[in-house]
Amino acid sequence: MSESDFIREVDEELRDEQLKKAWDKFGPIVIGFALLIVLATAANKGWDYWKSSQAAQSGDAFLSALVLSEEGKSTEAMMALQGLEKDGTGGYPVLAKMRIAAEIAKAGQVDEAIAQFVALASDSSLDKNVQDLARLRAAGLQLDQGKADEVILQLTSMMDGSAFRHSARELVLLGYLEKGEFDKAMPIAERVVQDAESPAPLRQRAEVYVAYIRSQIGGTKTEAKEAS
Repeated sequence: MSESDFIREVDEELRDEQLKKAWDKFGPIVIGFALLIVLATAANKGWDYWKSSQAAQSGDAFLSALVLSEEGKSTEAMMALQGLEKDGTGGYPVLAKMRIAAEIAKAGQVDEAIAQFVALASDSSLDKNVQDLARLRAAGLQLDQGKADEVILQLTSMMDGSAFRHSARELVLLGYLEKGEFDKAMPIAERVVQDAESPAPLRQRAEVYVAYIRSQIGGTKTEAKEAS
């Protein structure tokens, strides 16, 4: 055996010995770490699956409650919604609260429904869009009660930037019409007509509002002229 072959063989033996010692020392740690990675991955996948299945169950429960409501089974619908509010996952507990308030309003307890919508609108822990939707629902009920000033106060700030700006504009417009303040209603109606992003049904209603307001303003001017 040549000197170079001897050196290479010894070197290989030394490397094998070092690897063996290293494995004896760190092998269990490496295996444990690899096992932790596997377990963590499995746990994460399991958690994702559990969340998905729970969300699906909550979604099915919410749809079932809506069907019960549409069938006129208000008591059963309310019980299902209350259960979902308590045990639902994701955004379904909040949706359940919204629907509970709507069911209460449908049962004639409008003031209580408004209070619940207002409470949701004031809950800073909720997403802004959810708060805005609750504020809108409360305003719709308040307008039916003739509380135009409250509707205008609550929704004017939502006419720009909010995801529900189109609905807010219409309710504020109706509030001014309720008060007979046609000069304030007209700019909003015209804005809705001119806004290319206004939903087509809303734009069509706004055109009717514009025509109505013009007739009222024209009639008012004629009456004032005759009186003078």
